[in-house]
Amino acid sequence: MKSKRKFTSLFLAGLVVCASGCIPSYQVMAATIENVGARAVGGMSLSAKPVSKSLKKGDRFNVFINVDTDQNVDELRKAIRYIELEGSTKSSVDVQGVQIMENEGGSKTIVVMDLTYNGKGKSVEVEVGYTSAEGKADTATTSIVLENAEAALQASEGISLSTSTLNVVAGQTQQITLTIKNDSKSYVEAGSMDLKIKDSNSAKGITLKKKKIDLSAMDPGSKKDYYITLDIDEKVTRGIHEMEVKIGETVHTVKLKVDSNFIPPSLEVSVNNGTAFEANVAKTVQVNIKNVGQVEAKNVKLEIVPNEKVFVADGSNVKYIENIGSNKTQSIPVSLIVNDTTSFNLPVEMKLSYIDDLGETKTNSQYIYLSTKGSVSQKAIEILTTKEPNGLKKVGEAFNVGFKVTAPDEAKNVKIEVKSGEGIVSKSKSIFIEPKLTKGQSKSYLVDFVATQSVTTGTYPVEISADYTLNGKEVSIKQYATVSVQNEKDTTEGNKGKGKPKVIVGNYSSSPVVVRAGEEFDLEIGFLNTSSDKKVQNLKANLTVKEQGEKDTGSVFTPVGASNTFFISQLSPGEMDTKKIRLYTLPSAKPKTYEITLEMEYEDDKGEAITATERFGIPVEQVTKLEVAEVRVESTEVGRPTEVSATIYNTGKTDISNVRVKTVGEGFEVQDNTLIIGSLEKGNSKTYMPTITPLQEGNLTGKIQIEYEDVAGQVQNYEYEFQMDVTASMTDTEGGMDEMLPPLEEEKQAKWPIILGIVVGIGSAAGITGIVMKKRKQRLESEEDED
Repeated sequence: MKSKRKFTSLFLAGLVVCASGCIPSYQVMAATIENVGARAVGGMSLSAKPVSKSLKKGDRFNVFINVDTDQNVDELRKAIRYIELEGSTKSSVDVQGVQIMENEGGSKTIVVMDLTYNGKGKSVEVEVGYTSAEGKADTATTSIVLENAEAALQASEGISLSTSTLNVVAGQTQQITLTIKNDSKSYVEAGSMDLKIKDSNSAKGITLKKKKIDLSAMDPGSKKDYYITLDIDEKVTRGIHEMEVKIGETVHTVKLKVDSNFIPPSLEVSVNNGTAFEANVAKTVQVNIKNVGQVEAKNVKLEIVPNEKVFVADGSNVKYIENIGSNKTQSIPVSLIVNDTTSFNLPVEMKLSYIDDLGETKTNSQYIYLSTKGSVSQKAIEILTTKEPNGLKKVGEAFNVGFKVTAPDEAKNVKIEVKSGEGIVSKSKSIFIEPKLTKGQSKSYLVDFVATQSVTTGTYPVEISADYTLNGKEVSIKQYATVSVQNEKDTTEGNKGKGKPKVIVGNYSSSPVVVRAGEEFDLEIGFLNTSSDKKVQNLKANLTVKEQGEKDTGSVFTPVGASNTFFISQLSPGEMDTKKIRLYTLPSAKPKTYEITLEMEYEDDKGEAITATERFGIPVEQVTKLEVAEVRVESTEVGRPTEVSATIYNTGKTDISNVRVKTVGEGFEVQDNTLIIGSLEKGNSKTYMPTITPLQEGNLTGKIQIEYEDVAGQVQNYEYEFQMDVTASMTDTEGGMDEMLPPLEEEKQAKWPIILGIVVGIGSAAGITGIVMKKRKQRLESEEDED
């Protein structure tokens, strides 16, 4: 009987072990036999083999407790009062349900399965309460080591915080995202992080909505985003402010770059009544100063600089304006006299100074142009460089220049020519004749070049010119690209032991490559000493842009927070030093490539002064912007056509082309859906009027989708959503009323649907006829306007 019970216990325990995916029963036998200790007379002693399984928080494991006792399995189970596990797990074991096995030699093994590792420590403390042979309550204990358990870490120990600079905007309440990552291989306990602004004085006006954030527990390798709400006053100083994030005893620093959603003060000068000047006849013009920024310009001073052809007729040439608000214009009447009318356009310099929102005084010079009688105002074609060689090109290495020509007005007999400096020759067609460019038309070109052995090391311009007749006048438009060439023979032979060292622009790059008007960008310039054996020292380079913005509103590029002068103490032979500057692009800059000039002064190793000039181009694009306004949608009923009217405005600063407009949505059909516009000039608008027939009642949603090409030829998309209330058709409604009417005589009932059908038919026909006639009239008017 005893041997049968022993076999049954072993067999059942083996089934339980195998079903749970634990170690085989023969290993259990080995483990329990291995841990047989000295047998306690009249009591019991416990021992256990360590758990070798790899454990992380939440993992399951089993323990095998060896009991040394004289009792058999049934007697042992009756004697045990409780089994408690503490430490790396916590469990009160069901004594009656736990598996107890009898081993060879008389020892017993208690098998406790499916315990959960809590991530704390690496041992399980076992306490077994039992009743001794003498009837007394007693306890036996042992400790089980978890050899390969990975204890969970505290929040400050195992996680990292992304500390990249975060952009925030003054004058707004906004959320920033802090990304917390568990970089360790262990489970990380829940914790918290404390937030505070590091310098409360310089960052006055930045308020944290919540200064303590609870962190949830994290699995190894996981990450989680936490959202922090900030109130940033509009008067907070622009720049970098630091926020401290404390997790446990670890302090992380997060940089907040406070930028203004507002464009800083920027003044544009224009003139009214500046045409048709006669010699030596005083004429009053209106000088307009507009603040195109979104922050007030204070203490504005305007100085009108007289020249040999134009001077102020009366009063002072200096004018003062206290403040100019955002998007506001101040006009100043000035009486001017022109003493030379042989030139069509006469420039007059306007010097401006003002105080910006940082309290700094800003100055710039702009020009207005006065036209004499007989001058012609016209729109010139635009040349935009689309591809320019980067880096240093070697002799024999091919490169290409790409550009696009756009005609705002019709242009005929346009001769387009691409020319390079001596020693650089074209490998493809470089002269193009266009008999006619229609209004708004654009064409792209690509010309291949190669530098020959006769060229010397340096930076060379590539000239793109367009000569044609526009509005009865011969005009010539020029644009430039640049290429830096290195002639290794010139460098090794020409500079070795004789001659002067030469510094060129080894490479340059802007980020973004094509900059946008009204935005900032980074410019990197590499200054390369091409000499193989001579150093240069005390290099000073001055960056200038001679071209003006639209309506001559000042230099196209202005430095941000720095000077436009670079200084390099020394350049060793063959060394290149890269400098970086941040520039702001004037909002009124025309979309084209602007030439930047670098005027350099430096000394050779003997202290002899050397000067050099380098040039390169930066392409600028204007921001395109569309708006849909004045959308009118009439309420209608199911099956009844209705007209939608929407006006599309080009509110950007560039013309757009190939505009395609259509309406999409569910629950209705659209007639006259697609409108195609060849060109939509800046400031102009177009009306779109499709006819919609609802197929179901309720509140229907439609979208006006607009696809167009910007000045760079990129396809852009814009959507406008509208709502339309649709009621049930009159037929359905009257049908419902008919069911509620009392019974009529048979003859009267027969006439009622006929009369109703006639009324509904006449109403629908009138509605459709009205819409068709209205649309025909609009088409005729549109055709007359085009004629």
